Amino acid sequence: MLIICRILNIILNPLIVIAAVLELALLVYNCAHATALRRRVDGLNRTTVKKTTRVEKGEAKQYRTTYATTISRDWNAFDELCDDYQKQNVFFSAYSMAIQIFPLLGILGTVAGLYIALNSNQDWSSSMSLYEGVRFALSSTVLGLIAAILFKVADVGVGSFFLDYIDDGIDRFRNNYREEKDISAGGSA
Repeated sequence: MLIICRILNIILNPLIVIAAVLELALLVYNCAHATALRRRVDGLNRTTVKKTTRVEKGEAKQYRTTYATTISRDWNAFDELCDDYQKQNVFFSAYSMAIQIFPLLGILGTVAGLYIALNSNQDWSSSMSLYEGVRFALSSTVLGLIAAILFKVADVGVGSFFLDYIDDGIDRFRNNYREEKDISAGGSA
């Protein structure tokens, strides 16, 4: 067991740094695609075409004016957006789930470092092993927690700035469809 902990002493902190770099790359990828999806949602909600027509009917010198409004939506573009959003959601979820690995790696380093420290000989010649174990325990914990905290803050930011906005835009588009059905069914004012 001590051999495994010494191997972890060598590879765990660089592994945490490599995982953080990969997580950062996934964050940048997600932000780029979320920005594109956000623009597409805005574009869909702006391309509503409303047509108002005036119809006059008259009988015996009484005229009645009726206004009919039609709203046309680009449902093919909406379906493509929803498909792309679902495909991209895999990467958003992967980013959110990968954040959980950092505290676990930090805890693994803590336990391995303490194991190294507790299994060091108690004479003065091996006191370096005691310090080495404690140093490893603390450094891996700090690296894991810092990475987890920073990426979780970014996850909340991406979720609120991009994903919630995209979800709201999709809901707005669908709600306008309900209004379109209501207007085309009732149609007069």
